[in-house]
Amino acid sequence: MNFQYTVLSKRKLTWFVNQGLVTGWDDARFPTVRGVIRRGVNVSALKQYIYSQGASRNVVNMVWNKFWAINKKEIDKTSKRYMAIDSSNHIKVKLNNAPSESANAFLSAPFHPKDPAIGTRVVRISENVLLEKGDVEGMEVGEQIVLMRWGVVEITKFDPSTGTAEANVIPNGDVKACKRKLTWIADTSSNLTVILTEFDHLVTKEKLEEDDKFENFVNPTTIATTKVITDAGMKTLKKNETIQLERRGFYRVDKAYTSDSEDGTIVLYMIPDGKSKSMGGIVGQLAH
Repeated sequence: MNFQYTVLSKRKLTWFVNQGLVTGWDDARFPTVRGVIRRGVNVSALKQYIYSQGASRNVVNMVWNKFWAINKKEIDKTSKRYMAIDSSNHIKVKLNNAPSESANAFLSAPFHPKDPAIGTRVVRISENVLLEKGDVEGMEVGEQIVLMRWGVVEITKFDPSTGTAEANVIPNGDVKACKRKLTWIADTSSNLTVILTEFDHLVTKEKLEEDDKFENFVNPTTIATTKVITDAGMKTLKKNETIQLERRGFYRVDKAYTSDSEDGTIVLYMIPDGKSKSMGGIVGQLAH
């Protein structure tokens, strides 16, 4: 059994380690047990995928996307939902009739919209909210949009050149009538900075042949990071926990929050879901 775009030879993998192209044998780009678990591979999903292939006397070149699609179905069952906004590509919207930051106001939202048994979390709300810059392209004054888990707001002021906007919260607004349903974060001092990490294949050729010199097919860019802003509720996440950042995708917690360290920044590893584009249109730096 082989996988597309994957080196399985221990001799060749050792070369990647010795060249410093990976951090070690547990690197999330490596097809080792520790590596794939760190990437977000669910063992139950992996077994399902292998069993579904059946037995064969031939060497089979497995397709990663088919596996990741099965993996997504497994991790989706228990992954708690959170929201995040790009730390450098966002705009601030002032909600004229929303509580001030000093009011310390919250909403209650389910961790998982399809499984109430997983519980609920508190979502901080405030008169200033952050939206992805790409989400507001073409937005117009008078347009009503949905802030997910909160409700409908109507845009009363929007200047694309300066990125400033104002809006009013519309109690009992018609969610179904709104075209834009957006993730957001209240702009408060309690917010966290989280690092999202994306990966790509170590080699650029789908299937390496015996006479191929694999060094000629090394992918020059296999890792990228993005800083995002999230709410303080993510401080409770544990290492190895799997979550979904709504409209972005699924992530595994590689480094949890620690208050006693110099750098308490949470680090999340993106888990592919078998699709070529992210679920909500928010693109990352590498191919999804």
